[in-house]
Amino acid sequence: MSEMKKIKFEANMILVAAIVALSALIFLASVAAFVLGKRPGMNLRKSDPAGVEQIKGADKNLKAFKEFGTLRIIAMPDESDAENKNGAVLVVTPWLSYEGDDSAFYEELVSRKRLFTSFFVEYFSSKTKNALLSIGEKKIKEELLDLFNSELRLGELNALYFDDYIFLD
Repeated sequence: MSEMKKIKFEANMILVAAIVALSALIFLASVAAFVLGKRPGMNLRKSDPAGVEQIKGADKNLKAFKEFGTLRIIAMPDESDAENKNGAVLVVTPWLSYEGDDSAFYEELVSRKRLFTSFFVEYFSSKTKNALLSIGEKKIKEELLDLFNSELRLGELNALYFDDYIFLD
């Protein structure tokens, strides 16, 4: 019996030593990455500014409305692509910037969130992938921003941004 206990004790000590060594390795690698300034994913696609404070020349009084989340919208099928009867899926994560700390204007944006989401769906689903690519993100943003501002009464939006704007085939 004592030999069995000795084997279990040695096995437990080996496991503890392995866990301590692995933890030390992870800790040292994390410290080295932090000191060297290397972060995984640094060279991925750069999206629109993640916050209003990053917009060049931005007034400190700008706010971001990021309540839409990620939208997945099916574009109209392209007639020239006979094989694909379904349109391409567009994944878009929009957000809006506006000036001021006006709580009434923010409430108006919140109350019109569904309407604005339907504008996104109608706009992107009424065009083919090729049409959207030929129009370009800049023109799309201008058209949608004009549409949104025509519906607002208590203020005006400054800009529309997309964190994601990707077509899935």
